[in-house]
Amino acid sequence: MTVMPPFPHAELRNQQAFETCVATTLQVLAAMEFAPALHHTQPTRETLLAFSTELDRHALEIAALAGERFLDLPALGQAWYERLVVERDEPLQAAYHALHSVAYLGLAGGSTTALLLSAVGYALRVLAQREGRVSH
Repeated sequence: MTVMPPFPHAELRNQQAFETCVATTLQVLAAMEFAPALHHTQPTRETLLAFSTELDRHALEIAALAGERFLDLPALGQAWYERLVVERDEPLQAAYHALHSVAYLGLAGGSTTALLLSAVGYALRVLAQREGRVSH
């Protein structure tokens, strides 16, 4: 195996991918919250499940960048989600809370950012199971 120097723009591309992930996730959450009031179509159960899978994939990549390749992020994300909803079982609000933390911590948050992003993915799976019963 040949060691190659790091790609000069890798950090910038990672940051751009992270920002795109956060912005797209915010759009999905906003669609869940505001689509009914605006008479638009909410994301389908299948869309939410597929998106949550992508969030877990991104979370794994963030953890890998932080040197934590072997974390069980889906389980950790679920555990964090369950901590967020102890007082009130509101998956949309828990997702927003976790996403705000993700945006604040950024890529520098490493495995914590990854865990919180996975928690957003878990919240989307909960929302997918409650399709048609979303409240704000």
